[in-house]
Amino acid sequence: MRARRAQNVAARVLFVVVCAWCFALRADAQPGPLVHEYLPPNAADDVSSPGTVPGDFPSAIDTPSGPVSAPDVSRSPSPARVYQPSASTFQTFAPDRQTGRARVPRYDDPFSPSLTPFKRLQAFDAVREDYTLYVREPLRRELRVQRAAASSEEQFFADLSVELRAGEYVPIPTVGPGARLLKIFTLPSADVSVHVDGADNWTLKSERNGRVRLVMEIAIARDVFGSTFAATDWKSLPFTGTQPSSHRAAYEQVAAAIGVSQDLSPTEAVAKMVAYFRSFTASDEPLANSGDIYLDLALSKKGVCRHRAFAFLVTALHLGIPTRFVDNEAHAWVEVHDGTMWHRIDLGGAALDVAEEEPHVDRPPHLPPPDPYEWPTGRDSGTDLARRHYEDLRKQADPFDLGMGGQGPGPALSGNVPADPSGLPRSTITLDVIDRDVFRGLPLHLKGRVLSDGKPCARLRVDVLVAVAASPPVRVGSLSTDAGGGYDGAVVLPADTPIGDHELLIRTPGDATCGPGEAR
Repeated sequence: MRARRAQNVAARVLFVVVCAWCFALRADAQPGPLVHEYLPPNAADDVSSPGTVPGDFPSAIDTPSGPVSAPDVSRSPSPARVYQPSASTFQTFAPDRQTGRARVPRYDDPFSPSLTPFKRLQAFDAVREDYTLYVREPLRRELRVQRAAASSEEQFFADLSVELRAGEYVPIPTVGPGARLLKIFTLPSADVSVHVDGADNWTLKSERNGRVRLVMEIAIARDVFGSTFAATDWKSLPFTGTQPSSHRAAYEQVAAAIGVSQDLSPTEAVAKMVAYFRSFTASDEPLANSGDIYLDLALSKKGVCRHRAFAFLVTALHLGIPTRFVDNEAHAWVEVHDGTMWHRIDLGGAALDVAEEEPHVDRPPHLPPPDPYEWPTGRDSGTDLARRHYEDLRKQADPFDLGMGGQGPGPALSGNVPADPSGLPRSTITLDVIDRDVFRGLPLHLKGRVLSDGKPCARLRVDVLVAVAASPPVRVGSLSTDAGGGYDGAVVLPADTPIGDHELLIRTPGDATCGPGEAR
């Protein structure tokens, strides 16, 4: 596959797939009824059907990552991470001068599909004289359980432990701005309610004490995760509040450096700001100290995610663009409002790596829409952090490590692959359809069928990877085979795919009935 300028990628494809075929326990050849038949679990069959979670939860939801099963409440959650009352959460955020990249030793993601590292834990939308951030409208309203998800929305399950304290608001994470609550359940049963403040921070309230397991089904507009700021005028944007007059001189210097003002349209101004703050670099060198931390960060162009998001927020609010600073243990980003909806924008500066307290390799990662903004060379986005994280998890979990280093050519796209040492059957792969001309950042359509010993390889994960030259392959998405062994779907080629010859790979780790393997 050759990536070309004009964002065009002509595909020369290498596919690697291992699949297992589903089987049934049959009665012997003697006449008579079929006593038992084994049907392997399949989340796709369970979408919208009653599930294992009480409270009329579906057994699975349909997502861009594929069908996702509901949490299994028959198993106890890990006690490693409990959300509990906190006097500091949602109060303030103070910027700092430590601009080097770090590792995140503790992170919790209760969502499926997994949002790592974009769990929305706390958000701020206003700035004080000393540059601390706070919530402009802290009053909370109750979030009512609403109707089913719309076709333009994505769905998530949440499964977390919460320490209730009678009459207090306990901060809990959510998936993004404007999210809707579809279903809620606690174990043991408790009368709880979800509340939201002016910056879309979620809290759980109850009149009882004790620890509960909280399971929720949540819906949110897909465009929140990746869409262009709408064409609008300044008067149509919501009011951003009165900004401290002591910040005005610093803002004017920063705005001049970026090249933004209200002479531009809001859409143009946002695009310029995204490009500017994404160009920051992490640095362990001391930050210049003029006495104004916003000015020092913005003009030095140094800092990781939280510094970029902080400086973006201060600039945007002065300019008149409604903006929020959002963060969690692992990452920080901004949300901007175009008069119609909020948009999540990642400015980069992600951590080197992240360690989940309770990693779930079987939980699919969230697949957002393509990023509408360009990334500079050497990007360090939250998506990159998520990819590194999931590749590490899969290396630990998969018995077959693709590796690529020092390996010779794999088998052909069709024909039987040599048997796995475990004795489990391998696969035969056909490719019926592939987009030969694709654009970076846009979907790449793949379609084919996988057989094992002439039988369909059904209900298995199919990972799609890209290998550039001699570099190890990087996973760009996942598909799955249906009951007939067919796979039909799309993945998004990263917008920063370099120019040159590349190879696409498809693989699956197999399951209890079929060992791993590969094809080329």
